[in-house]
Amino acid sequence: MKLPRPRALVASLSGFALLSFSATCLVPRTALAERVLVKNDDGEVYTEGRVGGFLSYVNGDAAPVARPNEDINGGLWSATQAPQDVNDTSRGNIDMWRVRSGFLANQLALGARGHVTPDVSVSGYIQIWAFVESEQRNKGSANPADVRQGYGKLDSPYGAFSFGRTRTLMSRGATDINVLYAHKWGIGFPNQIDSRGPTQGMVGFGVLGSGFAAGFIYGTPTFAGLQLNVGVFDPATLGGPGWTGTKYPRPETELTFEQKFGESGKVVLFANTGYQKVYKPGQCPNEPCDETVWGVGYGGRFEYGPVHLGAAGHIGKGLGLSYALENSYAVADAEMNLRKSDGYYVQSQVVVDKFDFFAGWGIARIFMTDLDRTPSPAGTALSVIKYQMGINGGVVYNVTPNVHIDLEYFRASAAWFLGEEQTLNCGATGMIFNW
Repeated sequence: MKLPRPRALVASLSGFALLSFSATCLVPRTALAERVLVKNDDGEVYTEGRVGGFLSYVNGDAAPVARPNEDINGGLWSATQAPQDVNDTSRGNIDMWRVRSGFLANQLALGARGHVTPDVSVSGYIQIWAFVESEQRNKGSANPADVRQGYGKLDSPYGAFSFGRTRTLMSRGATDINVLYAHKWGIGFPNQIDSRGPTQGMVGFGVLGSGFAAGFIYGTPTFAGLQLNVGVFDPATLGGPGWTGTKYPRPETELTFEQKFGESGKVVLFANTGYQKVYKPGQCPNEPCDETVWGVGYGGRFEYGPVHLGAAGHIGKGLGLSYALENSYAVADAEMNLRKSDGYYVQSQVVVDKFDFFAGWGIARIFMTDLDRTPSPAGTALSVIKYQMGINGGVVYNVTPNVHIDLEYFRASAAWFLGEEQTLNCGATGMIFNW
C-alpha cells in the first residue's frame, strides 16, 4: 500500500494543539498560586489560572518549494508568500507580526479535594485552555475553549492513582525542563505562523512534547528519592501515515529520582518509555500488517542556588518530530514503514534577583528507511526532513510572584536530505498574570 505524497505537507495543527504545545505541557502545580474558594470540614474548592499575550515577530525563509520531479516530505513552516506556479522553484519570505498566546496559553482551572478516610484523600481537577489569537487571523471566527485536562486522583500511603484526562508519561521530564527553565512565561517557537495557539516552546526541537490523553496512572510512594509511575492510555492512531487501526491501551512508564542537597541544591533524574501497536485498516493481504511504535526518553535537572541546568534526549520509532505518535508524514515512508528518530535538548537558566535569564539549544532528527533511499521507478526524488534545530534565549522580569514580563529570541532551522533548508528568526515580548 502506497500513500500519496503532497509536494509540501504541514503537520496537523489540530493535532499539535490537542496533544502537545504546545505543548504540550502543564506547569507543575507548585508554580501556581491556588486561590481557595470554599473550605469546610468536608474539604475545599480552589481555582488557579493565568492570562497573557505576546507581541511576536517572525522573519525568514518561506517553506522550500519542491524542484521538478521531487517531493518534500515532513516539516515545513507556513509562509505568508509562496509561488503560484507549480513549476516555479523560487519562494517568498515570512515577515509577520502576530499577537500570540503563550506556550501554556490562557488557563482557568477548578479543583476540589477532601478525604475518603483519614489516610486516603481524593481530589478532582479540570483545566480549560483558551487562545488569544484567531485562526488564520480571522477576527470574526469563533475561538472555542479547549478542555485540556479533567481527572480525579486518590492519594494514600500506598501510592497515588489518577483517572481521567491528564499528561502522559513519555517525555514528561524533557517537557518539564522546557517549562521550568525557559518558556513557562513565554512562547518559544510560535508554531505555524498563521495558526492559533498555543505556541511550541522547544517542542519539535529536541523536546518531544508529553501531551495529554485519557488514561490511568499509578504512582508508587517515594522511596529514597525514587518513584515509579505506570500508566495506560487511550490508544492513538497514526492517521497521517495511514496506520489507522489500534487494539490495546498504550502503556507508558516514568522512573524519577530526586535528591536535595545543601540549602538550595537539587538533582532530578528521569527515564520514561512508551509503546503501542498500530495496524493497517481493512484487509491486509501483504505484510507487514502492523508496526510497533516505541520510544525512550531520559535526562535530568541540576539546581544549585541561582544556576539551573537541564538536559534531555529521546530515541524511538514512529515518534515524529514534536510528540509521540505524531500524525505527520515525517513518521513513515511511502509504504508506511515507520522511521526512527532521536532528539537532544540542553537548557540553562540563571536567576538574579527578580530576573530569570535563559538560553538553550535542541535538535530533533529523522532517519530515512531503506525505501527512502531507493530511487523511485517514476523517477521522482523524495526529500525527507533531516532535522529541526532551535536556539532560544531571553529574560523574564518577575515584577511580583504573579506578574511576569518576557523578552525572548528564537532561531528555528530545518534541513532536508536533498539539500533544502529553511531558517526563521523569531522575537517576542509580552506579559502574564497568574493566580
